[in-house]
Amino acid sequence: MNKILIRGEIYLNCYIIKEAGECYLINPGCDKEKIRQYLEENQLNVLGILLTDAHPENIRALDVANVPIYMHRKEFEIFTDSYNHEIKPMGQEAPFRIDDLRIILIRDKDTFYINENRIHTIHTPGHTQGSVCFQYRDDLYTGDTLYQGRVGRWDLPSGSLADMRKTIVHLIEDQPEHVRIHPSRGGSSTIGEEKKSNYFYLEWKDMVHGG
Repeated sequence: MNKILIRGEIYLNCYIIKEAGECYLINPGCDKEKIRQYLEENQLNVLGILLTDAHPENIRALDVANVPIYMHRKEFEIFTDSYNHEIKPMGQEAPFRIDDLRIILIRDKDTFYINENRIHTIHTPGHTQGSVCFQYRDDLYTGDTLYQGRVGRWDLPSGSLADMRKTIVHLIEDQPEHVRIHPSRGGSSTIGEEKKSNYFYLEWKDMVHGG
């Protein structure tokens, strides 16, 4: 796994899962040239782009490679809204057209292969209805769902506090403690550390379990 820090309106972590000269990009952000330079320097063939959610900061560089783009089926409405209101500002030419993209809508438990290894999709609603995490071996790419010591926002369109509570508690409790988490912003952590010290998990676990 490699991380590229993308600097736009906000700092964003773009992750690259790579094996044997092939890779998947997770949330490419806005800096196509920075990503293309990395791909060229490392001689990587991109197999696809994975979106944890389709808010504008994640999708400005979706045309960085001519490959399939995977998002949850419940996220497509968020994607089109982000495109129409943020990516294609009024009176300006958009950097890409939706019709030119190869978008594939996915579901919970869908898998992707890289060098015969699997990347697993985990549907994690809360930040948006179509938010997902992607797991590759012992690395969990949590997008705007779970951060180091905190969680993502739930007050944006299609977000839900009730869903976020359930997602965070089940995500942390269903994963082994040694699993590393990699969010869209900030540093990485482990499930064990979040289980021990994440304020939101500690506040919500009894509520979710009915305690």
